[in-house]
Amino acid sequence: MKQPLREKIKGRRASQGASEAIQERLMAADWWTAAFAVGLYRSTPNEPATEALLADLLARGAQVAVPVRRGAEYGWGRVDAATRWKKGAHGIWEPTAAPAVATKDLRLIVVPGVAFDAQGGRLGHGRGHFDRLLARSEALLVGLCFENRLVEAVPMEPHDVRMDVVATEKRMLFAPAAATKLERLLG
Repeated sequence: MKQPLREKIKGRRASQGASEAIQERLMAADWWTAAFAVGLYRSTPNEPATEALLADLLARGAQVAVPVRRGAEYGWGRVDAATRWKKGAHGIWEPTAAPAVATKDLRLIVVPGVAFDAQGGRLGHGRGHFDRLLARSEALLVGLCFENRLVEAVPMEPHDVRMDVVATEKRMLFAPAAATKLERLLG
């Protein structure tokens, strides 16, 4: 059920400037600056970019962690302005060295996906890496999505983790659980 949707969506190209608009929309949110411990993915060419988000976080001294492959699984690794990067699995930039960060220590996590729905449903790439990274998180979960990859409903399984916020180049969609997490973030 998920694979046909994945194949249908992956062919959809975003408009030029969509990644920049998504990042600008997120950075303009009043709660973005309250996030001082952030998990952030490094994007592939088919995902909304995160370079401006990373630059913003580092410039304001936030603690930033990115997914780092550790054996067959992923964990979070702390990065800073001095971090050296290398191409890792699936062509994703990873730090050459990064101290481990516990998922529970992150207050906001920016999450990639192939598609999202307005209820926070997320269609990943099918390997479950992000769902496992997010399973124990109490952070505000923000999915970045091109508007043309927003779908009516993502088929969800029990292990799938829903997003609290989905940000596109045109709007932000808030799931019901977002209010409590936003209060905690702004605390």
